[in-house]
Amino acid sequence: MLDFADARRRMVHNQIRTADVTHRPLLSVLEELPREAFLPEPAKPFAYSDQHLETGRIEATGELRYSLAPVLLARMVQAVEPVPGCKVLHIACGTGYGSAVFANLGAQVVAVDEDPKIIASARAALAAAGVTTVTALAAPLAEGAKSQAPFDVIFIEGAYQQEPASLTTQLAEGGRLIGVNGLGRAGQVMLQVKSAGVITGRSVFDASAPLLAAFAKAPAFAF
Repeated sequence: MLDFADARRRMVHNQIRTADVTHRPLLSVLEELPREAFLPEPAKPFAYSDQHLETGRIEATGELRYSLAPVLLARMVQAVEPVPGCKVLHIACGTGYGSAVFANLGAQVVAVDEDPKIIASARAALAAAGVTTVTALAAPLAEGAKSQAPFDVIFIEGAYQQEPASLTTQLAEGGRLIGVNGLGRAGQVMLQVKSAGVITGRSVFDASAPLLAAFAKAPAFAF
């Protein structure tokens, strides 16, 4: 039988620390929080391999949802500098692992995904893990959670091609939005910050992630 606790420690020490993740509270959370508890049975044996893992399917569209590879997730979380008490909007939350990471860092989290069944799975996994500071909502990704804005952090768990302008409007002053802009080798983790009412962005590092259909480039019109 796979020793998940040992695999989790190895992931943190051999993969995440070596990827220049130095945020001590984050490392502690990753070493304690069971990623396998947020995965469907077929994916559990691969919980601590550094790969994106399928967590569900959007029933209305057939789009797959993924839990980002642990190293990418950790580097993105570190880049937005979460602090206890901060308010986080988690877009494409899937079954809730990333939301649980933020919650265990002391954040208040609003987690959004499009499929009610996926959200139900997230709520169940979060409850089983003892996480009580996440509100999971079924809603279109591009809408975010306007009624609960503004947010200190907006975390997009996936790749986008179209600028998520509808989400940047939900940032608090000083707020940070992060996601993977572009596909494949052209992908870059972009960090956008709101300062004096103005949004500025910069590339943090190269990365690839599954595309979120809600932020896909519209097909070109052919005459």
